[in-house]
Amino acid sequence: MKITSQLALSQLKLNKKRTMAGISAISLATALVTAVMCFVTSGNRMLTVFLEPGYGDYSSVYFLLIFVPVLILGILIALMSVTVISNIFVASANKRIQEFGILKCVGGTGKQIRACVICESLWLCVVGIPLGLMAGTLLGYIGIKITGYFVSNIDQLSKSIIMRPFSFSLSFHISVWTYLFASFFSFLIVLRSAYKPAKTVGRLTAIQCVKGITTDINLKELAVKGGLAGKIFGCEGEIAWKNIKRNQSGYKATVRALSLAILLFLMTGGLAEQAKEFQEWMTPDSKEMDVDYCSIRNIEVNKRTGRTEEKIVSPISSITYNEITKRLAEYGNIEVYGVGNDACTYQAILDKNFLSKDMSEAPDIFDENAEAGVSLISVDEKLYQKLCDRAGAPYGSNLLINSYQYNDNGRTKSIKPFGETVTEITLINAAEEKKRIEIGGFLYQEDLKEPGFRDMSPDPVRIVVPDVTARYFDWFCTPDDEQAFAEYARKIMDEYYPVLTEDSYVDQGYTVRISRMDTMAKMLNIAIILAEIILYGFVILLIFMGFASVINTLAANIRIRGREFAILKSVGMTNASIQKMLYCESLICIIKALIPGTVLGIAIPFAMNLSIRKAFPVLYHIPWGMLIAGVVVLTVVVMIITWAETTKQKDKSIIDEIRMDVV
Repeated sequence: MKITSQLALSQLKLNKKRTMAGISAISLATALVTAVMCFVTSGNRMLTVFLEPGYGDYSSVYFLLIFVPVLILGILIALMSVTVISNIFVASANKRIQEFGILKCVGGTGKQIRACVICESLWLCVVGIPLGLMAGTLLGYIGIKITGYFVSNIDQLSKSIIMRPFSFSLSFHISVWTYLFASFFSFLIVLRSAYKPAKTVGRLTAIQCVKGITTDINLKELAVKGGLAGKIFGCEGEIAWKNIKRNQSGYKATVRALSLAILLFLMTGGLAEQAKEFQEWMTPDSKEMDVDYCSIRNIEVNKRTGRTEEKIVSPISSITYNEITKRLAEYGNIEVYGVGNDACTYQAILDKNFLSKDMSEAPDIFDENAEAGVSLISVDEKLYQKLCDRAGAPYGSNLLINSYQYNDNGRTKSIKPFGETVTEITLINAAEEKKRIEIGGFLYQEDLKEPGFRDMSPDPVRIVVPDVTARYFDWFCTPDDEQAFAEYARKIMDEYYPVLTEDSYVDQGYTVRISRMDTMAKMLNIAIILAEIILYGFVILLIFMGFASVINTLAANIRIRGREFAILKSVGMTNASIQKMLYCESLICIIKALIPGTVLGIAIPFAMNLSIRKAFPVLYHIPWGMLIAGVVVLTVVVMIITWAETTKQKDKSIIDEIRMDVV
């Protein structure tokens, strides 16, 4: 064994506290990486079984779904781990600075000193990485089991609302590549953490080391003014500011760890607020039961016109959906209403002179043929009569829904698309056959009182037409016993549209689903809660690592400055003044960390929201509560650490500290 390796091993045995701190930090970093890799391998296996190797047609989407979060977590873990582990090596080098000076005096070279520090990191890896792999496997197993429970709930809920049958489950899976990647990643983190302090201490001369000049001290003369800190906190604040400016690299790790903690607080709060807003948008106000019929459609190209043509394979007629409405209402004499639509057959040719200003400014209204999407809305007879009464139109009229909602860059915007002078609308199909529909009345958003209208197709042109066939049709009601009603409804639907195969949507051309309106919202809520649990778990562990870094750095900075404190006491500075000075240093670190942490903690979720708001009406809001809570928590933790370390300095002998006896 080389002498540098022997010296490193002896130091690890001698300084057990620092050794345990190093092993703990390396183990925690490795455990986090291993846990993330467990989720990657398990999620990859689930998607491979559910789809096919390569993820099928949407491989790029699923690839991003898995690896973008992994990349973000990997970067955060690496940054926090480097900060924590590097602090340990810096503290170890500073504590042994005179020892390195003696080694240089007896012939030791800078290269050997660097090798000694690097060997320490290698010895720590020998113990820390295997422990981290075991802990990470256990953490990943527990996390996958919890996640699998939520995934199974999503699977059960999806069976009642998804058109085609499928099943998926998440089970714990791990491979040798998981351990190899986690080990290699952690090894690189440790080497990166140890390299800089090793390089710095190797450059110091023997005289500098013997004098006790640490790796953090700036040897150049700096003309530093106390500035605002001196005006607010007095001479103690001025000295604190000068100490930080003189020893910027020593406090850099503390500031970085505090910044990352604030960043994590704000990112978590910002993403949680967006998830909450998305949940509120997705959750319907009603909890009605929904009996849903849906026909498959064939998409072809019209040979004569070259237009895309959508043909409904098994449309439902007005006679059928009115009969089913009456029969469903016979269950306990409950009120049942039905809403359906055909959004496949026609497009609308609109006269822009009859459009409102808001409609003219709305995005994505017209396609490449300057035509707008059309939904022909079908309702049962009883509901149709109510709608005619609300519109003030005679029975048999076509009712134009003069209300349109769309996502305006994160906000739901409601407009009235048409003027009151519209009397007819021209429709055109894929064969370019035109049809004029006379408008007998108008319906507005307040007229659509039934919750079932919430799930209508969001086309800009929607017309309630009597006795029109439909591709979709849904019956809504609120029975006392939902399970019994579901069984009754299934028997009724089997008389008209029996489900004979597991995949009736493809095999028979239609499907029938019975569920509550909020089932989809429940499924999405479970998915969001699951994502939040995973996110919070990793964030808590990362913040814990950050606190460990802050504790280690602050404590080490105070302990190695015993001689400095003794000199200050010898010229008349009291323990209270020294304590105030250290409190000022801690506050300055928090303030310096607050600026980059807050800026990045707001900027990153906001940047993510820029893409989210294009698809959903979800805006980013600054989580002021999380920001205030994070600052308060960090301030309390830092002040407690400072108080604990300064208390230990009170009873130390001034003479002994000035002598700087090497222990």
